[in-house]
Amino acid sequence: MEDTASRGIQAFIADVVERGGKAVRLTHSRRNPVQVWGDDGTSCIVRVRSKLSGDWQARKQDESLDDDDTGSQFWVFVDLASSPEEFFVVPSSEVADDIRAEVDLWMMDTPGRTRTGHHAIPLSRIAHGRGRWDLLGLAGEKDPSRYSDAQRATTAATLRADADARASARKKPAKATAALEELIDTRLEVVADFEGYRLVGRFDPDTQTLEIMRGPMQGRRFPDPTTAATAVASHISGDIETHDGWEFWRTEQGDRIPMGQNSIR
Repeated sequence: MEDTASRGIQAFIADVVERGGKAVRLTHSRRNPVQVWGDDGTSCIVRVRSKLSGDWQARKQDESLDDDDTGSQFWVFVDLASSPEEFFVVPSSEVADDIRAEVDLWMMDTPGRTRTGHHAIPLSRIAHGRGRWDLLGLAGEKDPSRYSDAQRATTAATLRADADARASARKKPAKATAALEELIDTRLEVVADFEGYRLVGRFDPDTQTLEIMRGPMQGRRFPDPTTAATAVASHISGDIETHDGWEFWRTEQGDRIPMGQNSIR
């Protein structure tokens, strides 16, 4: 059975061709990019998001265009539940601004959250993009004769092959999976409390690096505890902070004492 993403891309490509354009699925990213050529000869890259029910799904990180490895100029939201399918075309910069504004409100609601994870996009936020084919340089009227059954079959086969290849790449051999499950993070767990936030990190005595595991700036790795402390404290306060990491971070094991007093320096 075709997955939702493949069905959405296939429906989008069919509409583009029927409107006098051309579209090709790109494979340099897993975020479903498609290159589109309008009937006026212009070209752009779009990200295709599809749904069968509920809201469209994106990521909170999509608030930043720098995080978009597709290089897209537009997002196209495909509603596969409609008959015929409906398409909503919105500039990528507008989508990013909208997600950023929503994530800002979500962060204000509960301090300590991180700007990562899934992000739902309801119809109300992109409804103004319904049928905006003109943004892609395409005519408003369709001519089904432009997209033959042979073209449709070729597109479907290509998308199935791409989906199968991605699914195969995600599968890991049983032995490799078992070995990964046995890995234990031997780095020292450290914590810090700053302006109401509980921060949890992992310190590597060999390399002196410290990675923040929970709290603001989660996932960031720093060359030493002081750099980590200064960066995360400045991020939280919104001001320039300077902290001695060996006093800022405390060991989580046993008595909670500053790292500098734990003979691990």
